[in-house]
Amino acid sequence: MERPQMQAGPAATPRGPSDAQPPEFAGREMAGAGLAVVALCFAMNMLARGLGESFAVFLLPVTEDLGWSRGAFSSIYAVYMIAQGLAAPLAGALFDRHGARAVWIPALMLFGAGLLVASVMTQWWMAVLGPGIMVGFGVAGTGMAVGAGLIARWFRGELTMAMAGAYAGLSVGMITVAPLAAAIIEAEGWRFAYRLMGGALLVAGPVLLVVLPWRRIGAGRWPSAPRSRSLFPPRRILLEKEFLGLFVALMMTAVCTWSVLLQLVAYLTELGYSPLAAATAYGVVGGLSIVGILATGWLADRFGRRPVLTASFSMSALGVVVLWLLELAPGFALLAAFVAVFGCNMGSRGPVVTALVARLYPQNVGAVFGMITIGLGIGSAVGGFASGLLHDLTGGYGASFVLAIVAAGLGLAPFWLVRSIATGRRDEDGTA
Repeated sequence: MERPQMQAGPAATPRGPSDAQPPEFAGREMAGAGLAVVALCFAMNMLARGLGESFAVFLLPVTEDLGWSRGAFSSIYAVYMIAQGLAAPLAGALFDRHGARAVWIPALMLFGAGLLVASVMTQWWMAVLGPGIMVGFGVAGTGMAVGAGLIARWFRGELTMAMAGAYAGLSVGMITVAPLAAAIIEAEGWRFAYRLMGGALLVAGPVLLVVLPWRRIGAGRWPSAPRSRSLFPPRRILLEKEFLGLFVALMMTAVCTWSVLLQLVAYLTELGYSPLAAATAYGVVGGLSIVGILATGWLADRFGRRPVLTASFSMSALGVVVLWLLELAPGFALLAAFVAVFGCNMGSRGPVVTALVARLYPQNVGAVFGMITIGLGIGSAVGGFASGLLHDLTGGYGASFVLAIVAAGLGLAPFWLVRSIATGRRDEDGTA
């Protein structure tokens, strides 16, 4: 992978990287070595989120085989997301100090080992350890806590679009892994499916260690801003309204998504769809998110974050309403409408938030994004666990759908209440 011979760009300032590019860079960031780095982050995100978010496909076969309640298995998902959220700041900080290889390779190995533990679990504590803690740590180390910092070293003018390209790995991972996992489960059982996925990751780690040009990957195109020597970002950052607003936005986005998706396969199955059809719908929802991810990244850079994200959150809420209506009139048309509306907006907020972190906190991109990812972990845990608990308490899914709609509104709020989040820059005096 050859680095383009380009002149160094302007040094980053405390206000964050400029959106402007010298003429020789125009239209050239998303090409050559920069495009290869986006492709690498895409692949890692596909592994991390595609395999990690296959959790919903295993819900029914695992609970039926082991005799667990829906709430008990959903609590494992909560452990997984909390572990992911807590590990993400460490993964980002380690990237800032030691580079991607030092994080990605151990994370892949831990991820694979966790899936192998899942393949032999018989007790709840084994599920907590394997698909909960170990997989959560592995996903944190292979996801965007590292990818965001790496892409920020290669992009300025096309930063949001580059982040969207990496996030698209989530879509491809879900649309390929979920139906494949469902087919393997139906043919060979859920234990074999976990064993196959875990073995594949354990092979992938050593391969990446050998074949990739890590020094060139880590060098980047733009001079890095001076980095803090602290492993984690300064405490003052954690109290800023920009950080808190992005934290809330990502957390509420996750609540909205996973209070719906974790129960989606079971919900559709109970409505009369076959398990494979339900898993395929789940996968297509994730696959269609590539549309929203790429479109939102492109539109936000050109028309502003506030109007684009207002439309995105509103469409997510509408998708939940359409899914709810399936209880009254189950059929292909409403299911297709839900898949299209909800799927095309799933994940669309992630690239915008990630690019904002790179613009507002250039000295600590990995560490700050990792801290914000705690919100993603908390939100996913709350949404996933609440959906299982509410189902056990009410015998239905309506309460979970209400939770998702409310969360969509709360996720949008920071983009209207904090000006610097909407604009992506601070005022000259450093205030928002």
